[in-house]
Amino acid sequence: MKNKVLFIAFFLVNLLAFGQSKVNLESMEDIKNWVTTHKFNSEESNGYTISIETANNAQILIFSTRDGHKKQFTNLKYTAGATSAMVSGQGEANNSLEVMVLENGDLSLSGMIFKAQK
Repeated sequence: MKNKVLFIAFFLVNLLAFGQSKVNLESMEDIKNWVTTHKFNSEESNGYTISIETANNAQILIFSTRDGHKKQFTNLKYTAGATSAMVSGQGEANNSLEVMVLENGDLSLSGMIFKAQK
C-alpha cells in the first residue's frame, strides 16, 4: 500500500512538473487563445520575450529584449497547420516577423525556442 501511494505521488509530481499543454494546431481558436494568454521567454542568455497585447482593439506582437528594446508588429495573421502553426505580423518599414507555434506550446523564431511562462 505504501509503495502504491508513493508511485501515485511520484506520477502526479512528474505530471505537474513536466506536463505541458498541447495546442491544437488545426484550430485557429486554440492558437489565438494560447499565444494571447501567455508570455514567452527564450532560452537564450540575452533574455528575449514574445507577447501579444491588445491596444485600440488591435493585437500587437511585441518582441523585446531584457534591456527594454521592443519591436512591435501589427496586422497579425494566424495560419493553422497539422504540425506547426504560424503567427505573422508587419512592423515598421515593411519589416515582417513570422513566429512558429509548435504542438507542445513553444514558439520558434529564427532557431530560438520560446517557452510559455507559468
